[in-house]
Amino acid sequence: MELLKKLTGKNPAEFEPAAKKLVDTPDVNLFKELVARDDYMFGFIKQNVAKRIFSACNENNYQNLYQFLPYYSPYYEDVIVSVLARYDASNAHEKMLKLLSSGSESEKCYAAKYFAQNPDTGAAVVLRNYIFSENEYLSLNSIDALKKLDDKDTFALGLAKLDSGDDYEVYSGVKLIARWGDRRLVAKMYEIMQKSSIPEYVALEINTLEPFIEGIQGEHSEQALLALCHIFSGLSELISLDSVFELNVAEILEKLSESKDSGASVVLALAKQLFTEIADNDEYLFDLDKNTKDEVAQIHSILSHIPATQLESGILEEAYEESPFIFFVIDLLNDYQALAPLVEGQNQTVILKAMERLKKLGLLDFDTKNRGLAHITNENIRFVAEVL
Repeated sequence: MELLKKLTGKNPAEFEPAAKKLVDTPDVNLFKELVARDDYMFGFIKQNVAKRIFSACNENNYQNLYQFLPYYSPYYEDVIVSVLARYDASNAHEKMLKLLSSGSESEKCYAAKYFAQNPDTGAAVVLRNYIFSENEYLSLNSIDALKKLDDKDTFALGLAKLDSGDDYEVYSGVKLIARWGDRRLVAKMYEIMQKSSIPEYVALEINTLEPFIEGIQGEHSEQALLALCHIFSGLSELISLDSVFELNVAEILEKLSESKDSGASVVLALAKQLFTEIADNDEYLFDLDKNTKDEVAQIHSILSHIPATQLESGILEEAYEESPFIFFVIDLLNDYQALAPLVEGQNQTVILKAMERLKKLGLLDFDTKNRGLAHITNENIRFVAEVL
């Protein structure tokens, strides 16, 4: 632990000798300990350690890195495979081909990363076996390697997944297509999001294909706004805060704050609700690095300066059952007069959700409940509504 503290610390007089010992020995136990701490270290610390490992490598000790391959870390894979490719090009290729086929899962992850940096058609057949692996890093590294080869078979496999009847099969195809970067499929991805039972995860992948900062200003602006609604709604329970900051949230919200679009108001209201809660509760921020905390503060500031009347007006504009934002809007409404008309519409799911919201607010009286039930014929929905 003492050597690990030196390796990850701020003092060059300590971390440089620690990095040298790590590579020269090689100190496999120290590397294993380092990898085990991946989830507990700030990103900038891991970036610093990667740079220190790279600086410690040379033509006399590079072969020692092979002993680290049984311990996979996405934070050190770049430095390891790049050093091996640099100093051991003639042998590394053959060794990585062998590990790709018969190595441990960790070794396969490194090998797939190696071929993502050093494309080889001879590895394609094996890499295709891993593109839908349950190990996300093995899957993504394999996809990246095959993308470098413009492997048509891999792209076809991803497309086929999009038409599967299983949501998680479809999602595996979405991840591949998003990673592939073919923007002709953006519209298809939004269609999938709207039908999916895990729309927030699909939405995050769409941002990989077409960043939302572009999407909200392009031909898919409404769908991009819906995607952001799904993300902000799913953030607190399903998606990590770190993932969302890859979206350039502050820039997006700044842009939306200038918009008069009612859909933008729904996004902003959801974001304001969420980030106010985050900013007011230390447990959300406790294990985040300084940059992320600063961005939370920036986002909170942007949202705090948007007039409440602007948001309320936009939300009410979308408070009708045909609105694409209606399910998000219902959760934002606190007024009986805005919610009551929704219990007498044609969309039975909207009726139920409006009744549930009224119940939560303590506003679902006997008459309103009966008016809602009179419009519900679906047995499953009616059963839920009756017990409210």
